Amino acid sequence: MSSIDNNVNYVELVEQAQVGDEGSMNRLAELVEGRLFAYIYRLTLNYDLAQDLLQETLLGMVQSLKDLKDAHRFWVWLFRSALGKVQHYFRERRHEEMVQISAVEKERLLRRIPPDYTDGLSELIQKELSDAIFEAMLELKLRHRSILSLRCFEQMPYSEIASLMNCSELQARVLFFRAKHSFKRRLSRHGFGKASLLMALGLLGLMTTSAKAASATGAVTAGSLEVGFTATVIGAASTKLGITVVTAITVAILGLTVERIICVAALLCFTLFCFIILFSFTDMYSR
Repeated sequence: MSSIDNNVNYVELVEQAQVGDEGSMNRLAELVEGRLFAYIYRLTLNYDLAQDLLQETLLGMVQSLKDLKDAHRFWVWLFRSALGKVQHYFRERRHEEMVQISAVEKERLLRRIPPDYTDGLSELIQKELSDAIFEAMLELKLRHRSILSLRCFEQMPYSEIASLMNCSELQARVLFFRAKHSFKRRLSRHGFGKASLLMALGLLGLMTTSAKAASATGAVTAGSLEVGFTATVIGAASTKLGITVVTAITVAILGLTVERIICVAALLCFTLFCFIILFSFTDMYSR
């Protein structure tokens, strides 16, 4: 279960609701609504759609909660259900990875920033960073938006994220590395460097967190962005920079000609691709 919102005994509420306690079920739905909406909102960037999918997810929770075998895994189960609703919505419309945001939606998100919020940013820079965040989030894959939200705002441990996404913990760490790298790279296109990542995530959290979820949402910290050495190596190796560095080192050591450089680069890319595929299959079947 997520580490935040520790003052609420969700396990007890879930267990009571599972045996037919209507008051516990109503209380549970009331408590999860804010955090659940924020998660869906970050995936869709569409307020009205997020509200619709929230109601579908809550209805599914009420109907299927009795089937949950371990109350300690409630949040994993609930967020997986919400992610499934979002995936189904986009899949039905044949653009699962595409998100669009209107000017009205942008204005709605911007109004969620407290008037006295600065974080060392001028009003102009805050507006520019907000626009960069919108553009970056629009371009991210759905699973990248999902894991950024789960890890940064829900502070969900990698073990629970792995369970939610049906993968190993190492794969979850690598996925988060890639999501963070992709988000950071897109911010840099708008002139915001590495130092802006925490500010951007903090601003995104303010714009997408409802009043009901504010007290249960943790602050984004540098610690929440860490993935570990192994995941960093695997994630970095698959980036363009990683491939370029490995190729350059190989060229420097072997003193290759231009033709051989091209062959080595192609071989390295193919080897890396095979490694990633083999890693994925080996890890999947070892679970």
